[in-house]
Amino acid sequence: MPQLTILGKGKGPPPGNPDTVSIECDVVRAVSPEGDERTMKLADLLERVAPPRISTCDTVLPDGVKCVIPIPKGAVFVHQTPPRVHRFEWIANDSPAPYGSEATYREVSIALPYLIVLAVFDASRGSYLQLGGNSECFFSNRPIDAQGVDTELHFPALLNCSRFPIDASEKPLSWICVQHLSASSCRGAKSESASIRMGIKALLHHLLESRFNLSSENHELSSWFSETVKAAVDPRVASIEAWEQATIEDPLFALEVPWLSTGSSLKQVVERIAEFRGTDRSRVTTARDLMRVLFQESKRTGGKQ
Repeated sequence: MPQLTILGKGKGPPPGNPDTVSIECDVVRAVSPEGDERTMKLADLLERVAPPRISTCDTVLPDGVKCVIPIPKGAVFVHQTPPRVHRFEWIANDSPAPYGSEATYREVSIALPYLIVLAVFDASRGSYLQLGGNSECFFSNRPIDAQGVDTELHFPALLNCSRFPIDASEKPLSWICVQHLSASSCRGAKSESASIRMGIKALLHHLLESRFNLSSENHELSSWFSETVKAAVDPRVASIEAWEQATIEDPLFALEVPWLSTGSSLKQVVERIAEFRGTDRSRVTTARDLMRVLFQESKRTGGKQ
């Protein structure tokens, strides 16, 4: 079993125990059971196992971003759109196809409550944070300003927001279908600030200005619009036609609808995102974990340090 030993100046690893991680002054030394040895500066090791937290001090955040929550290998930017009437291109009832080039659409105007978008950015693909492929969307009848990260989130009654099987813990709760999100619209930024702004702008445009069809019903388990209609949460959103009529009568009615609850707060949903990104695998809590880091770093740099 690997052990961690703090050594005084000039002392080597304990004799007879090659499976050791030792710290001597500013150098960390690991010896494998086979007798291989690797060393690393203590400062470099600490930066490797506990990288600096995401900072937005010099980043101009887009309007609507309420908070930024660091997660393993990235960050979640929490964006809130206030209640308002949105005009969407919605699949027509008589569309000859449920999605794709043969599908037909009509314009609808419907009221939404607070729209909460969790834009998940990845720090592992390049030097800047870049928009990943697992961002999520939710409803809330109250602004997150009131309760912050403890705000309860509700599933969005929108096509193109996908539901996965309930036991698929590695899948998003309410995935924004980004299959056709153009990579060029959020890549090639010359600064992290620009990358963040471009990514969030592209994601919101894709969510709110792309055509709403039945792709989720055919490629995932369902969409949260279909699930909301099936659950009969409110007659005013029992169909897209009922939703349009209710919007004409009261543009703020959506704040009264008992939308399907996730049963989780904003904080808990972000923690879930962090968990399936490999939180446990990145933690360093034992001497064996330290040995893994030293030997992986040596492999990355091409030899002993």
